Amino acid sequence: MKLIQFDIITVDIPMRHSVRHALAERNVARNILVAAHSDSGDIGWGECCPRPYVTGETIETVQQDLTNSILPQLLGCELDSFEQCSTLLVPLLDSMARNQQAAFCAAELAVLDLAGRHFGTSAGMVLGPVQTPQVRYSGVIATDDIESVKQNAGFMAKFGVGDVKIKVGASLEANLEILTIARAILGDQVTLRIDANCAWTAGETLRQLGAMKAFSLTGVEQPVPGDDLEGMRTVTAAKLIPVVADESLCSLDDAHRLIREQACDIFNVRISKCGGLINAARIDQLARTAGLKCQLGAQVGEAGILSAAGRHYATRSAGTRWCEGSYGQLLLEEDITEPDVTVGPGGMAPALEADGMGVTPAAEKLQRYEQSRTSISA
Repeated sequence: MKLIQFDIITVDIPMRHSVRHALAERNVARNILVAAHSDSGDIGWGECCPRPYVTGETIETVQQDLTNSILPQLLGCELDSFEQCSTLLVPLLDSMARNQQAAFCAAELAVLDLAGRHFGTSAGMVLGPVQTPQVRYSGVIATDDIESVKQNAGFMAKFGVGDVKIKVGASLEANLEILTIARAILGDQVTLRIDANCAWTAGETLRQLGAMKAFSLTGVEQPVPGDDLEGMRTVTAAKLIPVVADESLCSLDDAHRLIREQACDIFNVRISKCGGLINAARIDQLARTAGLKCQLGAQVGEAGILSAAGRHYATRSAGTRWCEGSYGQLLLEEDITEPDVTVGPGGMAPALEADGMGVTPAAEKLQRYEQSRTSISA
């Protein structure tokens, strides 16, 4: 099978409600898809969500990196088996800078999907066999509007969600109000954790966590700016609650640095920001060797291809602490892939074992949200 053409497609999908945190506010999912074509007529699909406040990437830089650097190196390459995907992709992955992770992710997923379809295997096999046939996803409350907090918490209570992450901001008073309302509605049986999205200093983190003791929080995600490893180390050493690295963790080098600096307890592995499935597996293995845990994270507005990729990671790793994503029809006005992989009641979702990624963009839906398309051929 030879790779003969790639299409780079941008999509804008309206979201059902706005998501707001300390670094950004979003009401449209603005993503990039990559379609990989083979000489046998197969098509594979990849996706990424460029977020400048995470990897430094934008829609424009991803388009440029795919067009000028990444995809030209894949054009004309031949694969004789699915197993050869890693041989083809890893050297290219290792040449990527920290601000090229999302771009590489879209290309990698497209190749894995294409090869999986052609050779009759799940793209998830790049991670190994399924370890967990079903996983439980968390709910996320990402608003500081009190009425919206009540509505979101009420929906999650009815939906039977067992784990909830709450986005918090600079104001301790506002954070305590949100946590009080969420805990009252969700009850004590639901675990709560918080995500500060780089909003605090190390000292402020310790102050806020001290004031939040009554809520029995199970984790705090990225309390300080992503490049403040000393702050992350200080908060981690205090051992108040487990510390999750998110914006601090994009590349394999980041993972090595966080381990060396003892700057977190948990890695937040988001497939788009971490460079795809192969890198997710490598980061996951590093964490476990170092005695750290991992969670599956998600970029706000992921469509079905990234949801499927996250599912492959969550069900094929040795066990994730929490899972986020696969929010599909719950968050997007309309997901663009079939079958629907949106989480079910209780946040439960099964492993995907169909050939390739297990999902395909529906032509009419893709056309509805497509903003631009360029093609590169051999």
